[in-house]
Amino acid sequence: MQVDQMPHEIESVHTNLPPLIEAMTHPAFYPDPANTVELKQTHISYVFLAGDYAYKVKKPVRFAFLDCARLAERYRLCVEEVRLNRRLSPEVYLGVFPILQERGRFVLGDEARAFDTRACEYAVKMRRLPEDRMLDRLVGARAAGKDTIAMLARRLAAFHRDCSTARSWTYGSAAAIWHIVIGDLKEDEQFAGYTISEPRLRALEEHCRAFMTAHWELLNDRARDHRVRECHGDLRCDSVCVTDGLAIFDCLEFSERLRYCDVASEIAFCAMDLDRLGARGLADELVTAYAEASNDEAALLLVPFYKCFRATVRGKVESIRTLEQEVPAADRERAMETARACFTLALRYAQAATPALLVTCGLSGTGKSTVARLLQLRTGFEIVNSDRVRKRLAGIRETDHVRESYQGGIYSGDFTRITYQTLLAEADARLAEGCGVIVDATFRAAADRRRLLDTAARHGTPALFFECRAPADEVFRRLREREQSSGEVSDATREIYLRQAGEFEPITELSEGSHLTVDTTEDQTGIASRIEEALLRLFNST
Repeated sequence: MQVDQMPHEIESVHTNLPPLIEAMTHPAFYPDPANTVELKQTHISYVFLAGDYAYKVKKPVRFAFLDCARLAERYRLCVEEVRLNRRLSPEVYLGVFPILQERGRFVLGDEARAFDTRACEYAVKMRRLPEDRMLDRLVGARAAGKDTIAMLARRLAAFHRDCSTARSWTYGSAAAIWHIVIGDLKEDEQFAGYTISEPRLRALEEHCRAFMTAHWELLNDRARDHRVRECHGDLRCDSVCVTDGLAIFDCLEFSERLRYCDVASEIAFCAMDLDRLGARGLADELVTAYAEASNDEAALLLVPFYKCFRATVRGKVESIRTLEQEVPAADRERAMETARACFTLALRYAQAATPALLVTCGLSGTGKSTVARLLQLRTGFEIVNSDRVRKRLAGIRETDHVRESYQGGIYSGDFTRITYQTLLAEADARLAEGCGVIVDATFRAAADRRRLLDTAARHGTPALFFECRAPADEVFRRLREREQSSGEVSDATREIYLRQAGEFEPITELSEGSHLTVDTTEDQTGIASRIEEALLRLFNST
């Protein structure tokens, strides 16, 4: 159990402690060896680090979101904490133990099986985890890699499959999400001019309203399809410990409403935290690996929105922390910096997801689909891909390879015209709905590119073309790998690439602001940074 970076942590001040809490600061209180005891506090708990174990005692506090004034309720929440966290870390959460008073002193009793009126208090006993192996520490030390993130994604996908869906519609319908998101943003108004400017707060609310309106049916479908589940609820990087395996802890136990969320929101929370820690490549890896492990491609449409929302929540929590006088001044100052950083991050997410027409174009094998996926991870836009559209129109499976002569069969001039007309129609439909869209195709003809520009202009939507390039030798290597892959959609070959290269009409009809060339042999983190910069320039110029 990690406690040095728990949510809303307050440095311990060993004065005016209740007698029971004072007793727990002494090593002699504990049945297991402990040379020293360290006390940490959160808003709702005391946490004691004693030898190989940690003990958490809930405070008798009452807030709008939580009422722990009665011992019976504190006991119930202790039981819930153990039950919920054992779903992911059974080896960490050891049980609930009563604290009794015997012969004028407080003692730790045997594990509780039911509420005992003799108890003065209850404690959750946990096995301590190495603090230097927490994910946030590993990220800060650049010691977390793709393998770790892929393992986390698989673990979460398996966990979510077993989570309850009994209240999916209650907490996950579009109307319920609207109530939660807009209600939370209204609470942020108290910090306008303090940790976030009023215009920025209005921009965030406008973005969230517009997104939920445009994706109302998708949100409802997610609840109906049981993608809303009783999750962890507070999945930050400092709630993940990486040793030989993974321990994921500190599940949110006091609110079923806050635990129940779209699995995309849960993943977005951790991905947002990785972004905040400067590990955007790992954030992308987490989202992509999770979508694959859970067979949930639709989650990619929602993660940027939920990243934005989760960042505003974190900004609010840290803003509240700056106002609490019991928090040391240095911690309040750090909270102020974190709050402002989180609100700024939320705004970046919102700006990147402003509806637009984004196009990845270029010769086969130059990395168009990779760039399209990077764009989707930042915007949440649907990808309309020419290979998939072509095979859908032909009535064949996406992964069935079609070996036609160049411009023959489903690659004939007539069939290609129908394919591009369908691409244009689908892009037009998404823009008409108020959504952005990513169109992924070769677009070797200037006339097809102009039609896309005209479509964007008709909707008053900005457009940006990403022309993908790579050296021929690298393209040939990629095409050879594709031919050997059973899951590949594209049918492109070396010969097709060479014919395309001779026919591709140079892009001269686009303005500098709507055309970006991308060398896809560059490191993916570098490509992602260029994409983000281009999107921000696009939206700041409109």
